[in-house]
Amino acid sequence: MKLAQIVLAAATLAIPTVADAGVFNIHVGGICSTQWEGGKGGGYLGNWAGETSISAPVNQNDSMATATAQLASTFDTYCTGGNVCYVYAYSNGGATVSRTLSLYATAWNIGYVVASASNEGGSQLGGTGWLGEVFGGCYLAGHIGPSDHRNGWNHNDTHGRTVGAIGGNGWLAPYAQSSVLPGHDDGAVSTASASGNSSSSGVDSLCNGAKYSNHQIWWSCEYGSLNHYDLKMKGVCNDGGASGCK
Repeated sequence: MKLAQIVLAAATLAIPTVADAGVFNIHVGGICSTQWEGGKGGGYLGNWAGETSISAPVNQNDSMATATAQLASTFDTYCTGGNVCYVYAYSNGGATVSRTLSLYATAWNIGYVVASASNEGGSQLGGTGWLGEVFGGCYLAGHIGPSDHRNGWNHNDTHGRTVGAIGGNGWLAPYAQSSVLPGHDDGAVSTASASGNSSSSGVDSLCNGAKYSNHQIWWSCEYGSLNHYDLKMKGVCNDGGASGCK
């Protein structure tokens, strides 16, 4: 059983109990990607006995609207009927998941979302000289700042799904990026963004600051010096789907 399933065992989840239901683990990659595997941060699909892992075909090169529509289509395919889904998102994939849940009232059977180094609250690196190096050179990378994301949709509306956040508080000075990112950070996004904080103000712990509704910090308030790329697989590993994580 996944650790987060144990944590959530006492909660009432609107998921049907069907004898032959499929369990799908949906993996959503980061900015300038079209899948989970490969790219900056590497990554491979998690492996849970009796469950099927899916690399969501979501194009995050040009448009959040496109990425959102494609993720909604993936959820339509795997997370309806008798099926149950668990979602693992990385970096800007966390923002894509948040936007999708907010804009679509579809009754998807999603148990929870694990967001690793999420850029849900946007990154202050947008428009800086480090943007291409850290995030990649695609068009969308220049449009994922705090004002873009925080004003882009209602982050408090997840239609009841829980988002468990990890990472983002390593305070990686002397990385030059840390002079731009408020509070602690992972070299690409601030702790305030990764932890689902409702304010972009800098904080020094994932557990500090008011959160958007249904956003929680899972496993730990501190992830030491792990950088943005190191954190990609951390949620999958912490939830029992992989080994050999940092």
